[in-house]
This record gives sequence, C-alpha cells and structure tokens, in this order.
Amino acid sequence: MSEERTNRADSLIEKKAGLKEKIVTRVVVGILRPFNRHKMVNLDHVHTDTDNPIVFLGNHAEIYGPIASALCFPVPVRFWVIYKMMGRRQDVKQYLYENTFSKKTFLPVFVRKLLAWLMGWLSVNVMCGLNSIPVYRDSPMKLRTTLRKSVEAMENGDNLMIFPEHPDGKYEKGGVSEFSPGFVMLAEAWWKKTGKKMRIMPVYANREERTFTFGDEIVYAPENGYASEQKRILKESRDQILRMAGIEPDEEE
Repeated sequence: MSEERTNRADSLIEKKAGLKEKIVTRVVVGILRPFNRHKMVNLDHVHTDTDNPIVFLGNHAEIYGPIASALCFPVPVRFWVIYKMMGRRQDVKQYLYENTFSKKTFLPVFVRKLLAWLMGWLSVNVMCGLNSIPVYRDSPMKLRTTLRKSVEAMENGDNLMIFPEHPDGKYEKGGVSEFSPGFVMLAEAWWKKTGKKMRIMPVYANREERTFTFGDEIVYAPENGYASEQKRILKESRDQILRMAGIEPDEEE
C-alpha cells in the first residue's frame, strides 16, 4: 500500500497540463480577473531574479488568498497546492464537501453538493492548468517528492507561492493561523542542491481593501543551522504578515 501511494504521488506531481486544462484555466481566469482587481502595496520590495527565484508566503484568509493570487498576483508564480485538490475529481469533490461546503448550513444539501462537484471539477483542471505543485503534508516520504519538484522549478527560474498556515487554524479571515514548518525544508534542499540561499517574501492579501502588501525579504542563512533558521523564519515571516494585517504579534523569547 505504501508503494502504491508513493507511485500515485509521483504520477500526480509529474502530471502535465493538457489542452483541456489550459483552456479551462484561461476561460476561468479571463472571466474572473476583471472583477478581482487589486492594488499592490510595496511592490518595489520585489526584486525578481531567475537565477535565485523568490518563494512568496501568502495568507489563506479561507479561500480568498489563493483565489486572489491566482487571478491577480503581479509576479509569475507556481503554487504549492494540497494534493487533495489535484487528484481524482470525485476525491476532490468529497474533500471540498467535507471541509468547506458541508459547513454552509444556510444552503440546502443538494446545493452544497452541487457546488462541491463544480468546484472540484474546476480545481482539478485549473490547478493543473496553473502548473501547480502538489503538497503531501501527511507523509515525510511523499513530501520529498514535493521538494524535488520545487527545486526543479526554481532551477528553471520559477518563483513559488506557498500558503503555510496550518489547516487546523481554519484559515482565519482577518488574522493569520500558525504556520506549518515544512516550507523551510525547501530552503535547506535549495541550499544543498545549488549552494544558493533561498529568498522568502511574506505577502498579505486583504479581502476588505482589495490589496496585496509585500513585506521585507528574508534570506535563509544555512550557517546558523537548520533548527535555528526554521524557528527564525517561521516567526519573522508570520510576524510580518500579522503586522501587514494590522495585528501586533505576540512577543516570544
């Protein structure tokens, strides 16, 4: 069973966008983008470099952050997306229903199921059309596949967009949930493969003001040791996003 799951992970992460996925993505983005204009704040903080791309860290704000980023982000990026949103359509539908639409109790059950089916179909096609990278949080072995594909993307000059909030935090609307530490593993993998120090930039999507605010660049410092850098980057990046959201972070030792 373990080998079967690993093979499925490899198959999903190597999946290429076909004509259908590309057409669906272009149509969806083309229809929705005019209704999702956003103002860019501190865009001058962004200095792109194909030799050492940027890894952006965004806030979820439920589903607002990822959708707004897919439609309006001013820099080309490839997204980290939970693999459950990129698998078989039936599995995605079930995942969306259980985690999102089953909680919309003000809607009739048949409407919730219809929305889950529609969003599942769109997710499978659009996530593939955007050339997203599936993320496997539930298995260290499968997470290596995500890291390998991410390093390959960065070697090709691709910037990445990661939403690091832990799903147990329910993706707060205005605030920012605690971060999962897995994305820092990418910095270490990038350093070991290329000898380059990964650049990280927090960015905050504000639903009410329709803005993207860019923070200050954080650079991974491998000479400090992985454990120390993981702690520093998790705190500094989340603190930046909290301040951009108008929330003063808790002081910790």
